[in-house]
Amino acid sequence: MKNTFKLLLTLLIVSLISIIIYLKFIKNNSIEIPKITLNGKNIITLYQGQTYQEPGYKATDEKDGNITKKVKITGQVNTNKIGTYELIYTVTNSKKESAKAHRFIKVIKNKTINYKPEYDNIDNKTRGWWANNKFDGKRPSGGADINELKKYDAFYMGPDEKVLYLTFDEGALETYVKEIVDVLNKNNVKATFFLCQKFMETNPELIKQMANTGHTIANHTSHHLNMPTLATKENFNKYLEEIKNVEQTYYKITGKEIEKIYRDPRGEWSYRDLQIIKDLGYKTYFYSAYYMDFGENLSKEEALNELTKRVHNGAIYLIHPKNKGNYLAMDTFIKNMKKQGYTFDLVKNIK
Repeated sequence: MKNTFKLLLTLLIVSLISIIIYLKFIKNNSIEIPKITLNGKNIITLYQGQTYQEPGYKATDEKDGNITKKVKITGQVNTNKIGTYELIYTVTNSKKESAKAHRFIKVIKNKTINYKPEYDNIDNKTRGWWANNKFDGKRPSGGADINELKKYDAFYMGPDEKVLYLTFDEGALETYVKEIVDVLNKNNVKATFFLCQKFMETNPELIKQMANTGHTIANHTSHHLNMPTLATKENFNKYLEEIKNVEQTYYKITGKEIEKIYRDPRGEWSYRDLQIIKDLGYKTYFYSAYYMDFGENLSKEEALNELTKRVHNGAIYLIHPKNKGNYLAMDTFIKNMKKQGYTFDLVKNIK
């Protein structure tokens, strides 16, 4: 009986040792195929004539480590011709093992519009946007009838609910945008940033961070010009350039199309301007709460007071990030509003 037990125990030990040796053999001789990870989307849609910007990729291998430099791309994209194009990414490790990834580029008909004769029949008088800022919590009137604006997919205030919309207009490179974004993220609040081309080009990593954390990057034109003066047949190409250049810049930075959210620079607008930007697929967002915060000497206390006394249901705030007082007041303002039962949202969600 004892001999039988010893035999079984010996067989069990031998079996376990054999399994361990086999597993080690498998691990040491397993096929270590490299891996390619594509940045951005595997299917990208471009308009005809739009420039393709490679979003990037990364290749890794268990033994070779980062082998991104060994990636070869085959295939071509002709954005001047409508169609679907395939790019094939191939990489080979030191053991001659290969991996592939595929990206498809869909080129569709360009939505760029031509100047329409009917535009001449739409009022192109330059108007300055205003809102009847009230300090009693009531919803103000604005520079145009709220229902009339909806015909142009334009808004200046959200629904009559306890929701606030923070928007920031950038017209200069020296701003506190990064610091404000940090405050917003800390408070789990999303905001809309109307940015010009130069700011995007100068701050690509910040732009990617903002987009990745859920903030809206919106179109504020390329050079911050008076857009109604360009909303004419003679200047129409320049009008389109002011919009398209921002779109191209955002795409080059992120590999994604910019959201079709727009605000005219300096609050200067016209009904013709609103119609053209609508035809380009955009929605325009003015504002119902603002104050003279262009100067750089506004203190935290002054900014907080100005922001607080203009609170009303559905308020769209215009805030300039150039002012340090606005940045310093933002954390307290957000916390105070939440205590009063307000929530924060993005203007793109206003219907």
